[in-house]
Amino acid sequence: MKRSFLLLLAVVTGAFLVTYTSCKKEIHPTNPTSENYRLLAYTTVITTNMVAPAVPVQLVTENYRFEYDGNKRVSRIYFTSNDSNKVKAGRALTRMDFSYVADSIFKKTTDLSTNQVMEKDTFILNIYGQIKDAYFPNEVHNFTYFGALLGSEIVTYRDTNTTLTGRLTYTSDAADLHYRFFDGNIAVKFPDSAVVPYIAPPPYKYRDTGVILPITVTYGVTTPGLVPTSTTKVVNGYNDQIGGFFEDKITVNAVDFDGNIFRTGYWPAGYSAKQFYDFYDYLADRPCDYLQLGSFTTYGVNIYQNKHMIASITSSYNKTNISYTIDADSKVTNETVIVKDSTLKNTVTQNIKFQYEYH
Repeated sequence: MKRSFLLLLAVVTGAFLVTYTSCKKEIHPTNPTSENYRLLAYTTVITTNMVAPAVPVQLVTENYRFEYDGNKRVSRIYFTSNDSNKVKAGRALTRMDFSYVADSIFKKTTDLSTNQVMEKDTFILNIYGQIKDAYFPNEVHNFTYFGALLGSEIVTYRDTNTTLTGRLTYTSDAADLHYRFFDGNIAVKFPDSAVVPYIAPPPYKYRDTGVILPITVTYGVTTPGLVPTSTTKVVNGYNDQIGGFFEDKITVNAVDFDGNIFRTGYWPAGYSAKQFYDFYDYLADRPCDYLQLGSFTTYGVNIYQNKHMIASITSSYNKTNISYTIDADSKVTNETVIVKDSTLKNTVTQNIKFQYEYH
């Protein structure tokens, strides 16, 4: 990874844009944002430029607005988007409600166009107020920490009763994240029931039944830029282990001895063997740091307690560069995020503008 950033300092109406070389040396950090300011809203304009395959440039605008409770915790987020895929899925006009009970945060997402609840998530806190378990409908994340920083993350995808689990580990350097590692090993667990095949004549009927071992498993592997492949093996049990899959999308299809079908399991693409984090050592961490922003919008709290602001994230899969515009009150007012796919050279650019309230 190239750790070089050009230093560009432009002063325009009291604001400056910073992009420069990162090193592990303290250089009079800019003061973080005053606690009297908190994020009120932000708008992000997303431009997608697909080179391979070539498609017209896509432009998406999304808006977030935040409300807080009497304890200064985020209690509600309103979200709007003109993304056609989110419109079709009922995710383009939503409200996310957060409630806090003992060591738990409950998040409910509602489609405001139909008033239908689309998703319920639960986050469990440790004794230090850090999220240790995050339960989403189709996935689970289990976090451990080394002091304030992430130490490890166990990820389980459970779109169906067939689950796939991998482990990520983190290292840190000078109070900032340094690397995230993934060993490419995925644990697969099959349920103790499967689906009886079609029963003819129509109407077809589906029902679950007990499993008869052994299980014949077909793993489908989709690697960016390559032709999909598959491999088949026989497993005499409900657990299997596969390894050596980096950045690949994995699908798991299986049948038992009687031909009963397990629901397909999935592991998403994008988990590289090594991911590097680079920081602006000149800038103390503050609200609207790129990592903070994603965590705050997802969980209502920040799980990334770095000392400095993130500058780039690099893996063999893609590279993300982040630059910030900061005003005289040390608030981030604008943020530019450029993600380039290292294989296909496709680019996604986000231009984000922030609004704050004084409290």
